[in-house]
Order: sequence, then C-alpha cells, then structure tokens
Amino acid sequence: MENKVIILLATFNRAHLILETLDSIKNQTYTDFKCLVTDDNSTDETKEVVTDFCKNDSRFSYHRKPSTYPEGLSANRNFGLDLAEELEAQFIQFFDDDDLMHPKKLELQVAPLLKDKTLDMTLCMYRKFDLIEIIEFNFEKANDGSCHIAFKDLFKAFFLNQANLNSLGPLWKASKILKYRFDEELYYAEEREFYLRIFLLEEIRYKPVEKVLFWYRKHEKAITSNLYCDSSIKEKSEELFAKKYLDAILSSKNAPYFLVKSYLKISIKSKRVIWIKKIRKYLSKPENLKDPKKIALLIYSYLKY
Repeated sequence: MENKVIILLATFNRAHLILETLDSIKNQTYTDFKCLVTDDNSTDETKEVVTDFCKNDSRFSYHRKPSTYPEGLSANRNFGLDLAEELEAQFIQFFDDDDLMHPKKLELQVAPLLKDKTLDMTLCMYRKFDLIEIIEFNFEKANDGSCHIAFKDLFKAFFLNQANLNSLGPLWKASKILKYRFDEELYYAEEREFYLRIFLLEEIRYKPVEKVLFWYRKHEKAITSNLYCDSSIKEKSEELFAKKYLDAILSSKNAPYFLVKSYLKISIKSKRVIWIKKIRKYLSKPENLKDPKKIALLIYSYLKY
C-alpha cells in the first residue's frame, strides 16, 4: 500500500446524516485509503452509528477527540492531522460528515499526484445540494460553470474570493500539509486562515481537476458554519484572523503586493491607525524601497491618511 490516502472525516452530532457520507467514501473506485472519523465529542448517537459501520470495513475507524484538544472544528481537524502523521500518510483528504464524494474523487485526484511528483495538491470542483435524491454523478450535468478552480495564481484568486476552494476540494501530498495545523483560537474563518497562511509561506504547485467530485450539503447547521459559537465569538474570530494574518504578511520576506495593497486600503477605510503604522513601517524597509509599486503604496498611505 504505497499510495495510501488518509481521509480525515470530522464529525459532530451527525448520527442522522453521516451514513450517507460514509457510504460515498466506501464506494470510491480508488480503494487504497483509510478513513479516520474524528468525533468532537458528539452528544447524539454518532459514536454508535460510526462504530457499527466500521465493523464491516477495516478501512474505517472511529476516534473520539481527547480532552487534551480544545473544543471546535480546528482542534478536531488537528487531531486528525496528528493521527495521519502517526500513520505516515502519503496523501491527505479532508472531508465533512454531511457531504458526499463522487465515486471517482480519489481516483481522479490521486492520478496527477502520482504522475507528477512535484505537485503539492490537486483541486476539484463541487456543487451544493439540498436532498440526496437530486444528485446525479454525471460530470456533464453536474458542471454548471459556477465553480472556478483553474487560476494562474491560486493564492491571489483565493484571497480575492475568486477561487472556489474549501477544505474538501484539495487532495494534498501529506509531506506538504502535515507541516501545518489549523489555528485553534479561531472558531470561524479557520479554513480560510489555514489556506492563506500556507499559500503565504509556501510555493504551492497544484493541478485543477475540472470535474465536480464532491457535493456540499446546504443547511443551517453545517459543521463549517456557526456551529460552535454565537455571533460575538464569530466577530472576535474574524478580527483575530485579520490581525494575525496582517502580522504574518508583514513578517514575511517578500509579501505579495496585492496582499499589502488590500490590507492598506482596508486599514485606511476603517481608520485602523495601528495597522496603517505597521504597514508604513514595513513599506519603509530598504528592500521594499527598491520596488516602485511598494513605494507608491507608501506614498498613497500618507496621501490618504
């Protein structure tokens, strides 16, 4: 089993839905995988449902998140990443407990990684659904042109909200993704922060697989929505994320121009004096004064604020 995919299936109180997800994984045409179901201490019958399913397929296993990890999806995903590291995974696929895989998701996304060893990930398209009865695993019918994943600069496209990228789309080379963990202080926007941080620190080579390979369930209590927090905590998470990411940008050796420009405009518009001062200090560094565009940004900051 040289090309093992570890699927990290995060769950919380999904006893009524998770069997559909597990079946979609079980039906994968690429069979060399292990699916680790990490449970964020569900209070319903999730444990019983999953453990019963695992009895009939040794590729699936149930893992209740220990108390050494804090509450929340970020910590649950990190628990899974820690388990995958112990298993010496070659490829890693995140998944959620209410969504569905196309039977060929793993097959079509593993193939490019095996062919080109320089790739860090493959990325697929997706569609949303309400009822499982409406799903047709038909590539032509599924692609309605609304999901965009092919970009020359995926980092920039994702930052500008042009790319349809979430945790479930990528299939990662484990050696790349296992260097990172989700920010456990964030209870909202943790997924976006995770990918933006990786894109800032790494040169990610990827191949878009332009087919709809998973289906994302639309409902109010999605695991990636406001499940663990109220609106005030959501706002705090967004603010913390914004501050942390600005600090990461300004501490990087050569932050992309579009990032600095975006943050500066936001800072000026919202009158965040501390942020503006930090950005000016960064732009005033000798290495940045060699870049005409960054010099222009520095001048712009004084003209506008």
